[in-house]
Amino acid sequence: MFKLSKKVSNAIYGFGAAIVIIGALMKITHFSPDFWPSAANTMLTIGLVVEALIFAYSAVDPDMAKEDKEYDWEKVYPELGGGAAKSPGGLLSKKLDNMLQEAKLDKDLISSLSKSIKDFETSAKTGAESAQSMVKINKDFATNANELTKQMAALSSNLESLNSVYGGVLSAMTKK
Repeated sequence: MFKLSKKVSNAIYGFGAAIVIIGALMKITHFSPDFWPSAANTMLTIGLVVEALIFAYSAVDPDMAKEDKEYDWEKVYPELGGGAAKSPGGLLSKKLDNMLQEAKLDKDLISSLSKSIKDFETSAKTGAESAQSMVKINKDFATNANELTKQMAALSSNLESLNSVYGGVLSAMTKK
């Protein structure tokens, strides 16, 4: 039995499929060039024959016929072979304990870190409340400033009126 390289097999698959697709397209669209009236039938036939030969070859291809390597899964998962499962939790916790010791992270340091995080959370909440209070104060300030502007405009208008009245009284007193 002859053996084709994987590259050659893939190239033949690709060219055979391309010929089938072009032949089918020509057949569906009823396209035939004037110089080759039966081109669609011929290309479709050639492509399908090439594909059939490739599929027949792949059925007896030594690489395809090889069975997949069997793995001994019982070594990885002893419970598959009826053995007891090993608890990875014990190993993990030992590794974690060793890492914490190497990093010099003890119970007191972790407790202190936890307390600092809680204090930070409390400060953040207080800061949010303060920010809300500042928003209210700013709104009140803007409202009061607008009201003051209106009052100042009214006062200015009243002063103008009062000045004109006093001006009239003064001019009447000086004419006599």
